[in-house]
Amino acid sequence: MITSELSQDKSKKNSGITNRLIYFFIFLLLISIAGFYKTYLVKFPNFDGFTWAHHFHGAVMLTWVLMLIAQPVFIRTKNFRLHSIVGKASYVVFPLLILSFFLVARASYFRNLKADGEVEALAGMTNGIADIFYISILYGFGIYYKKKTSFHLRFFACIGLMILGPGLGRFMIAVCDLPFIAVPIMIGVIALFTLGWMIVDIIQKRSAFPLAVFLGIIAITFIVAPNSHSAWWQAFAKWIAAHLF
Repeated sequence: MITSELSQDKSKKNSGITNRLIYFFIFLLLISIAGFYKTYLVKFPNFDGFTWAHHFHGAVMLTWVLMLIAQPVFIRTKNFRLHSIVGKASYVVFPLLILSFFLVARASYFRNLKADGEVEALAGMTNGIADIFYISILYGFGIYYKKKTSFHLRFFACIGLMILGPGLGRFMIAVCDLPFIAVPIMIGVIALFTLGWMIVDIIQKRSAFPLAVFLGIIAITFIVAPNSHSAWWQAFAKWIAAHLF
């Protein structure tokens, strides 16, 4: 995450966005808890219908979100040593996060295979396997640009926006009782927010690259998700299921 080698001048320059990131990541945590309460947390302690893979994913995801909250807090309070420690810990936590995505996708595949057949099981993999590629791209860029603060924090903010999706979607369905428009609203809110931020960056003569990358990922979801039953996705997903599951 944001490197501890940043100078205090740079941290002051980005203090505004750092503060907003703290609020956003806290909001991310709260909306995720609210969204997953009726669909997951309320099933404690038996958690009927869930496997150890879902519990592992939940634990790692919670750890990751708490790390996202901690990092801008450490920057804001100029605690660069703790910031560096948590940043290095992400090299361990992120691979575990990717593994958790994979395990949940695998568990969902076999559940759907039994309930709905192979075609639907392969189609459902757009909600798990594709996410691994998306979040890995954002994290890869975030680490690559760890010494370029403006890029670095934007890529990690985009990871937060990506993670916001499932929690916000479940919140719209379980709490707001809007199952038919939850997904369009979820994607629309995230896409419009990202587009607006990119426009502001352009107006302020900052690079649009980080947010353009995330908008590109959102655009890809509009291609992949509706084509989950297409020949090319079914073939790709079938290869993964046969060789990796």
